[in-house]
Amino acid sequence: MAQMMRVPAIAAVAMTAAALPACHSVSKSRLQHVVLVDVADDAEIPAMRADSDRLLPTIPQVKGYACGTPVDIGRANVARDYDVGIIVEFDSVEDYKAYLEHPVHQQLVQAWRPKWKRAYIVDFAP
Repeated sequence: MAQMMRVPAIAAVAMTAAALPACHSVSKSRLQHVVLVDVADDAEIPAMRADSDRLLPTIPQVKGYACGTPVDIGRANVARDYDVGIIVEFDSVEDYKAYLEHPVHQQLVQAWRPKWKRAYIVDFAP
């Protein structure tokens, strides 16, 4: 069962990266932090996106950032069971750890985690 749950989420990560705004590019040489969130109240999706867009790129360790919502192109094997996808890039594991402790990141997490139904987080490096 756990293996079956991972496949849609991994597909969602790939589709999220493809669907994010072009003004924020994703690097092939940086550590990637991918967060897929299912928000409890769909009316909150624009506010979560706006807060993420406003706050996360201001953190000094963030070297790349993108945020978006699922795109339905008619492929049955691509997950769309999340509301907001976020990719944050870092130059190093140390930068990622500093980001996790940064007050701005902590502020965003404290404000939004109680409003999530669930989140799927994937970290990977080239």
